[in-house]
Amino acid sequence: MIRKDIFVFLIAGICLFATCVFAEEKPKGEKEKSELAKIMGEIDKSYKAVEQISGYYKYSDNDWRVIAEASANIIQLTKVVISKFPRPDDKKYQDLNKSMLSEAEKMLEITSQKDERGALEDAQWQVRRLRQTCAVCHKHLGIHLYPQLYPGKKNELPPGQEEIPAPKETGVPKDW
Repeated sequence: MIRKDIFVFLIAGICLFATCVFAEEKPKGEKEKSELAKIMGEIDKSYKAVEQISGYYKYSDNDWRVIAEASANIIQLTKVVISKFPRPDDKKYQDLNKSMLSEAEKMLEITSQKDERGALEDAQWQVRRLRQTCAVCHKHLGIHLYPQLYPGKKNELPPGQEEIPAPKETGVPKDW
């Protein structure tokens, strides 16, 4: 009888030990993110740094440095997204990523012309263009930027609403 009890306690101890050691439960609040989601999060951080100063009426040298660094970071990360995570079956997604790359390159180009007249307004314009590109891509993918504002099903459009295509860039001169 004592042998049975020892054997039962031994088995229970082994099961308890195995449960503690081999359990792969993650702490609450920690979400597993894919590599693409992490890259997009970094792009979002860079964008928000630029957006935060986009309302200033005058940029300091430090502000221009922030814009240049954020633009370079967005360019680098967008190139990774385009090359590493292509969707050949989704041409619009590919085009939107290329558009985001183009807008970030334009923003970086503006920082090299920061002493010219109208550079501040051009930089602010490019922030808006980048925001528009991001919004159109998120809408295309059905990703809500602020899900707390849109309760219910996240992947369905409301009845009677359809996707609006991105506006075409006009041939308006840069200084107009």
